[in-house]
Amino acid sequence: MSKRDPKPEVLRLEELALLVKSGDIKLPSFQRSFVWKRADMLKLLDSIYKGYPIGSILLWNSSQRLKSERDIAGLQVNDEHTVYPTNYLLDGQQRLTTLCGAIFWEGGPASSIWNIHFDLETESFVYPRENDQLTLFPLNKLMSTRDFIFQCMKYEHHPNKVIYTDRAERLLRSVKDYKVAVVKIGDMSIEEVAPIFERINSTGRKLTIVDLMMAATWSNGFDLSAEIEETKAACTALGFGGISEQMILRSIAASANLGINKEDIQRLRNLSPVELKEAASKSCAAFISAASWIMNNLPIRDASYLPYGLFLTYLVEIFRVSGGLSDEQSKAVLSWFWYTSATLYFGGASTGQISRDLNVVREFASGSRVSLYVQVEIDISRLLFDKFNLKNASSTTFALLLLSVSGGTAISGRPIPLDLIGAKDSRIFGRISPDNIADKNISVVIDVQRNGSSEIGVELEKQLLSNDCVFDAERQDEISFVINRANLVSSFIESVCGCQSHYSIEALMSLQLADNGDSADID
Repeated sequence: MSKRDPKPEVLRLEELALLVKSGDIKLPSFQRSFVWKRADMLKLLDSIYKGYPIGSILLWNSSQRLKSERDIAGLQVNDEHTVYPTNYLLDGQQRLTTLCGAIFWEGGPASSIWNIHFDLETESFVYPRENDQLTLFPLNKLMSTRDFIFQCMKYEHHPNKVIYTDRAERLLRSVKDYKVAVVKIGDMSIEEVAPIFERINSTGRKLTIVDLMMAATWSNGFDLSAEIEETKAACTALGFGGISEQMILRSIAASANLGINKEDIQRLRNLSPVELKEAASKSCAAFISAASWIMNNLPIRDASYLPYGLFLTYLVEIFRVSGGLSDEQSKAVLSWFWYTSATLYFGGASTGQISRDLNVVREFASGSRVSLYVQVEIDISRLLFDKFNLKNASSTTFALLLLSVSGGTAISGRPIPLDLIGAKDSRIFGRISPDNIADKNISVVIDVQRNGSSEIGVELEKQLLSNDCVFDAERQDEISFVINRANLVSSFIESVCGCQSHYSIEALMSLQLADNGDSADID
């Protein structure tokens, strides 16, 4: 039998619980947190008491030193003298956590989810409504012989003494002697184990590259999770939020002079704790500079408002390599932002393109090139004619165009509420257009009150509109509206990108035909 072949064995539930407490079974950090409800916990304990099957436990016996939880259900796990290979729990976390939490609970608020009792009268598991109910046996008094005897002595003078004592002993045997099938898989790599975990995980949750690297790079000198939280906190203190763990991980890899594709990021495991810490520190400092630059140059206070997260990754790398931008470099970066956003450049980027762009970014930041892109004529048809939805990059870009030229005011002339500026909130957008294209980006204006053209109190150019656009919308002249407003948007794009632009009305027509087709299919 190969060392990787599953090796089944049977262990008593008490043995499993003690192995968790002693740290001989570890909970890897990529496991989800405890999510069971109280009803789930009581149902599991009831199944154990009645001898019903509760499923097998899957362990991964590995010599890899991965980050694992030192606290399970509030119980401090002893891992000071771990001998490798050791066992990591892949499947059975919710069940073992429930059991350990209940029987090893050290006391605390009566409302604790671990304060579970067994009702000797009804033979059911409950959360006590009152303290010191005689018929309720606390599960945390079960495993210690002294505590068990002391608890049973309370029934000495009760009429149902024999019944209660018998049921308490049955409860003890059911927990101590319940046998569970335990399957161990051999010393595989974390990448090989990941799909196994994903397949057996009850939620179907996939392990992300962040999950894997948090586990794989952990050591006494480096904690990726803590470094990520430090970067998030630093940016939040500036007033910039929404930074994902993956964004930070990419930048840590880049700061270690690696690439930012998955294969490159996995090479972080080859670095020493000192090298990892240095890369994380450089990344954090560059993130602070990048977040400040975004807030100073764009109407953005949250990373989710960036059409593409890759832009932030590259911007962080620019600041890491350069240490700071000249005025000319800052203008070039801003133009590049609008270029990549308006053209949806990063959409579906391949690993090859990402690597090439990273090289361009580094060359720009080091001063060996002055531009980040070639100023060729660009097609803005999708920017204009995609359906407006802030989950889409094209719609997000269009919204940012409006916020950039609006001067902080809605079409009514009233200021946009500060809590909505820079937040990805569709409530501040309304429509002025012929009805047939009211769902497209080109119809959108900043209209907090949703009054449309009935209340226009600001210069129309601050909404990328004109009197002709408003007139076309009122008389439902779709083609004229598109031409007039598209020209205004196109002019703005050309001014910020330095590129000529074009669009195709045929693209709008094809989108409308597709929409009509969808409706017909639904009907």
